[in-house]
Amino acid sequence: DPVENCRETTILANESLPMLCSGSTMGSREGILEYIDVMVKEFDYWKERENCRSDMVGDDQAIHNYVFYNKQLKGAVAIPHRTGAIHVVGFMADKIFRKVIRKRVKMGLSEDKFEAEEYVNSHGYKMSLGEPSEEDRWRDWMVHQNLGLGEDGFMDRETGFILNLDGKPSPQVHQYDRFGLHFQSNFVERMVQDILDKEK
Repeated sequence: DPVENCRETTILANESLPMLCSGSTMGSREGILEYIDVMVKEFDYWKERENCRSDMVGDDQAIHNYVFYNKQLKGAVAIPHRTGAIHVVGFMADKIFRKVIRKRVKMGLSEDKFEAEEYVNSHGYKMSLGEPSEEDRWRDWMVHQNLGLGEDGFMDRETGFILNLDGKPSPQVHQYDRFGLHFQSNFVERMVQDILDKEK
């Protein structure tokens, strides 16, 4: 644990505390400026000490969580998952992507996970698992078979939008790249073009 090594605290070992995503920080101008000051000061502390060095990718996440749970950010609050202005989908998106890859191999449609991943990235979820993928239903990008990941209610099949827990579209979706390369070309780019065409 980089925080435990650096700050000699087990504050982040408490499993009841949700892991906060540093990439979805938002606030007022004053709040963000204060956040930057606190983060820079903490980064300076870490870089000056050998025991704080870490080869871990994304060590800003550890520092972000440490300064929040150590109450160094005045007035900062954590918004419960899928209830706020930013929906971080990375964990669920990666689970869905990996499950479709494993299922494709299990169904005998690809020889191994590498071939399956390439196919999923090119063709999307539905075609990867042998489901019909109608051109005029491109917004319905999620497979219809249950993956057993709690994905029901995660997206709207009519619009393709990712949803918050209240069933409304998530205003911002962070880490959607974890759905795989197909999601950008098969849905995001088409959705943007569809919006632009309607504005003409």
